[in-house]
Amino acid sequence: MKVIKNLFGSKKFLAAFAAALVCVVAELGVELSEELVNQLLVIVGVYILGQGVADIGKEKAKVELEEE
Repeated sequence: MKVIKNLFGSKKFLAAFAAALVCVVAELGVELSEELVNQLLVIVGVYILGQGVADIGKEKAKVELEEE
């Protein structure tokens, strides 16, 4: 249960979950243009990449504080 709680606390997981949800909705027949779905997936992908870079920066700062 703790793992699931941690996953839903992750911004990257929530963004990926939202992207998967958009794909499922599009496959179920809701009228979404392919271009719109692709644009949403690109936006989510860029967000996840940016959040990953930010997380690297946070971890680096933590290590530097621990070394002092």
